[in-house]
Amino acid sequence: MPSRPIGRHWIDCCTKAPEDAGREVHGLNKSFRVIRLVALIALVLCVVVPAAAAFKYVEVGQAAPAFTLATLGGESVSLADTVVGAKATAVVFWAAWSPRSKPMLAELEVLHKSHGAAGLRVLAVNVEHEELDAAGREQVASAAAGLSFPVLLDTGLATYNAYGVVATPTLALLDGEGTVRYVRASFSTSAKLEIEEQVLALLGLVPVEKAGVHVEKRSYVPPKKATLHYQKAQVLIQRGRPQRAVGDLEKAAELDPQWAEPRVLLARIYRGLAAKQPAMLEKAAAVLTEAEQIQPRHVQTLALHAEILVQLGRTQDALAVAERALAVDSGFTPALLAKSQALRALGDLGGARTALDEALSLNPRDPVGLAERGELESAAGNWKEAAAAFRVATEAAMSSAGGER
Repeated sequence: MPSRPIGRHWIDCCTKAPEDAGREVHGLNKSFRVIRLVALIALVLCVVVPAAAAFKYVEVGQAAPAFTLATLGGESVSLADTVVGAKATAVVFWAAWSPRSKPMLAELEVLHKSHGAAGLRVLAVNVEHEELDAAGREQVASAAAGLSFPVLLDTGLATYNAYGVVATPTLALLDGEGTVRYVRASFSTSAKLEIEEQVLALLGLVPVEKAGVHVEKRSYVPPKKATLHYQKAQVLIQRGRPQRAVGDLEKAAELDPQWAEPRVLLARIYRGLAAKQPAMLEKAAAVLTEAEQIQPRHVQTLALHAEILVQLGRTQDALAVAERALAVDSGFTPALLAKSQALRALGDLGGARTALDEALSLNPRDPVGLAERGELESAAGNWKEAAAAFRVATEAAMSSAGGER
């Protein structure tokens, strides 16, 4: 690590001659990877459950991670209290800078006014910035004007990162027990009817079998002993002891060869340990191969596997796995980023840029995506652009790490 801040170092690169800036960018790429590793370790520490297509760490059939956040007026609102007495609870992560957030909020407002009395509740979690100044608060208040449900401020983006939001806006629909029954990343015209059908089905206003989209439930239940080891590992991770969770996760995987979740969580921990123990990356790839055999169309597993294969330098394999992930969900940003990284390593900078642009259109403040922008510019010999991209990415990574991402 350089003695002065990484961001300042990148700015200095812009004032150098192209060839000098190029050498400094290449040298600082290694330093930025350390920053990315810091963010990755923070991610591992906050992992509770594996991911689905709309989130990295939350999927259909699992209990939604609890949170308590403040409104613009300073009132404290908790998810647990909101769920009590509700038949359905919609949690939407949104931002005023996201053009798709406004129509998502408008649709939820219509649904809330129409079906609030039937048991629908809505929480709008604003993920504008890590911290909001007076101007930022005014912008959020303006964007949320007229909404009949609570607008919450996710200070430090702790809740955003705990869920692992992959696009803004993103919706999670919970049942009366707080279990996630439906997720939706981003918003489009086609999403409007789909969301309404899901809400009506959970409220019991239409039979589930007649809804346009079935309210999903998990079909596989692991044996009790394996579940106990997995739950113990989750507690250890929540307490910031991921290394101590390894034994319980390995035991859970051993007790149930058909359960993918312990293997995916193991892979994340192995990856975090690889900074000091490089062989752990191979172990991560191995357990993900097992997980992929168990659930070959689980997009989070595929995307994580592709990311790790890129790190191992197995770029052709990484590209193939990333493509399989995108065949399941073409808008899953981690898979798009893995595809960009693989294509860049293979020399296809145009294809890499296309994949990256799509990923950043969905999640424009993702540090890994912003870093990939710097890697692409560096590979193309655009040193000033690379320096600027790495500076922005470093600032985003540091802010995210500060928010316990």
